[in-house]
Amino acid sequence: MQVGDLVTFTFQTSRWRKGESVDIGLVVETGKFTGNTNIKVLWKGETEPRVQKTSHLRLVDKSLTQS
Repeated sequence: MQVGDLVTFTFQTSRWRKGESVDIGLVVETGKFTGNTNIKVLWKGETEPRVQKTSHLRLVDKSLTQS
C-alpha cells in the first residue's frame, strides 16, 4: 500500500460486495509505528489519521469493485 491508496478493513470485503456500507480510508503515511503498525490511515469522518496494520486492510481496487 502506498500514500494515496483507498483502503477498507479486510473483514468488510463481503459487506462491500453485498452493497452494504463499509469504512473507507485514505493512506496518508507509511513507516514503522508503535504496536507493530506500519501505516497511517485517515478514515472518512475522522480529523486525525490512525495507525493500522496493513495485514488488516484491503485496497479498494478493481478486484473489489467488480462483481
